[in-house]
Amino acid sequence: MSAPEADPAPAAATAEPICELHAWPTQGIRSIYSGWFHGGIVDGAVKGRDGYKELPERVLPPEVQVSEMRKMDLAGILNLPGYSVTVHANPLPSRVARSTKGRILRRATPCYAELVVDDVFFQEDLIDGRFLKAILRFRRFDAGAEPIDKFGSYIQRRVKLFPPKEPGQVKAAFDEFTTEFSGAIAEFGRALSNRKTD
Repeated sequence: MSAPEADPAPAAATAEPICELHAWPTQGIRSIYSGWFHGGIVDGAVKGRDGYKELPERVLPPEVQVSEMRKMDLAGILNLPGYSVTVHANPLPSRVARSTKGRILRRATPCYAELVVDDVFFQEDLIDGRFLKAILRFRRFDAGAEPIDKFGSYIQRRVKLFPPKEPGQVKAAFDEFTTEFSGAIAEFGRALSNRKTD
C-alpha cells in the first residue's frame, strides 16, 4: 500500500508592494527683513544689501539638511508606515518641485511618495522677532500618474540665538537653526495628519 500523498505546500503569500518615500533638501537659506525703513525685500540680508544685516555663510547648507533628515523617522512623521526612505543629496530645483505634475522619479515603485523642502527663510521682523520659515511639499502616488494625496504648507519656528552677534555664539546659533529646521519638518507632519479633508 502506497504512502498517502503529502498535502501540497501552501502558496506563498502575495508580497506586499514595496513603498518608497523620496525626500530632497533645498539650497541655502533665503532671508526677509521687515523694519521701519525696510519693506521685507527677499534675500536683502543674504545678498548683503545696504541697510540689511548680512547673514553668516554656510547656514543650513544642503548637506546639513540631508544629515538631519536622515536622522529623522520621516516615514513615521508623514504617517507612511512600511515605506523605505531615500534622502537625496542634491537639492531639487524649485521649478521642478512646483511644475512637475506627475512623479519626480518616474521609475520609482507604484507605491511612492515625495517630500520636498522647497525653501527655507530666515525672517527678522522688528515687531514679531526672528523665525525660520520652511516651505514643504508632500505628494503620494499609487499606480496612477496623478497623486492621490498632496499637501503643501509653510512652517514658522521662532529662533532666539540666530543670527549670532559675537564669534563665540556661532556654534550655538547654527545648532539652534538646524534644530528648528528639523522641528519644522516634524511640525509639517503634524499639519499633514491634522488637516481637514473633504
